[in-house]
Amino acid sequence: MGTNINQWLTNCTRRRFLGIVAGGTGVTVGPMVLSPFAWSPLVGTRSSRGEERAVVIIQLTGGNDALNTVIPFEDPAYHRARPTLRSVTDKAKPVSDSLALHSAFAPCEELLKDKVLTILQGVGYPNSSRDHGQALRDWQTAVPGDPMERAGWVGRACDHLAFETFALAPAVFVGTMQLPLTLVGTRSIVPTIRRVEDLIPGISAFSSASTTERTGSSSSGRKNTPNPRGLREFLQRTAAAADQAANRVAKVLEKRAIPPVALRYELQRRLEVIATIIEARVGIQFFYTDLGGPEPGGFDTHANQADNHAALLTELAWGLAHFHRRMEASGLSQAVLVMTFSEFGRTLHENGRRGTDHGAATCLFLLGGGLKGGIIGAHPSLTNLDQGGLRYHTDFRSLYRTMLEDWLGIPAAAIFGWENFAKLPILKPEAALIPSA
Repeated sequence: MGTNINQWLTNCTRRRFLGIVAGGTGVTVGPMVLSPFAWSPLVGTRSSRGEERAVVIIQLTGGNDALNTVIPFEDPAYHRARPTLRSVTDKAKPVSDSLALHSAFAPCEELLKDKVLTILQGVGYPNSSRDHGQALRDWQTAVPGDPMERAGWVGRACDHLAFETFALAPAVFVGTMQLPLTLVGTRSIVPTIRRVEDLIPGISAFSSASTTERTGSSSSGRKNTPNPRGLREFLQRTAAAADQAANRVAKVLEKRAIPPVALRYELQRRLEVIATIIEARVGIQFFYTDLGGPEPGGFDTHANQADNHAALLTELAWGLAHFHRRMEASGLSQAVLVMTFSEFGRTLHENGRRGTDHGAATCLFLLGGGLKGGIIGAHPSLTNLDQGGLRYHTDFRSLYRTMLEDWLGIPAAAIFGWENFAKLPILKPEAALIPSA
């Protein structure tokens, strides 16, 4: 490189450069403003309790029907409003005197019994949108109704981590759709992968690429040319971190008992990828995947809801159960918290097509050994509705703040500048961290 580094930087495409950093074949990176000195990818240098933990987020695209997920089977209003959809109560599993889980959650019965699964009820936000795109944007940015916000809440957290910690990447998306806005930041690199083997090819090729000349184009957007020596050191550190991470992932893959192809559901396979990366301990803190695909998504059950919804919940339940078993087997269940979310719930009354329409509040699932477990929050009223949907009582940003501060030790105010949303009592006392200053 040497004296030709400025020419190399000017001519190398950002996507090609990021593809090399992320590990080569099969890996893409979402939109960002890249600063070569924004973070130092040194694997294995993190030590605090928060930095040893991870959050796994599962996006349920389309608007999950909370009422047929957590069923108020004793409420007459439920039965009156759903003459055909209420049939799901026949096989539902009671979890309290008045509530039952959809029968699809049978694989999660042990998780409930062991109090590692939490059901958070009545989650939403004021004046929530009934439009898929806007509602998803509200949840993904945590700035509802602001069309100017260009970064997601996890992306902004990654920007914060980029300056204070050392990791190969602060987050990763496992899936096939476009990088979710949740993960978009302004400085941090968030790669997308489809299978864990995609992390391995091209690593050694990167090491040689960092010492040979390349040509292309640049769009870093910075007026000042980076110091050649500084950029060279950055690339060398990145290459070393990538090689070390690939070796760790390869060792986990060698010991993997169940090949991903043997798993029945796609969500299981994606969570298997995430579990492998977590077990490799390469410093990534945020993992993101989806069930339902891009908007409007599979959970948008306007017609023939019963069978379609049951199939999606079955995939979710088996995915959660399989993932937790693997985390337990590796001794990491106390260090990982899983969260599901959907952009809104559904209406109380079914429509004329044996489906439901866009609602408001919904329910979320949390999974992990650090949780108190059980049902948190009252089931929303079926008589005091929000334009036909359930009325929220818990703002989703309270959950985000709790996960960031009490689970990861990241001060939410440093990232969001929010008003002070109340934290939620979801963690065991010994699992909660004191937020960093």
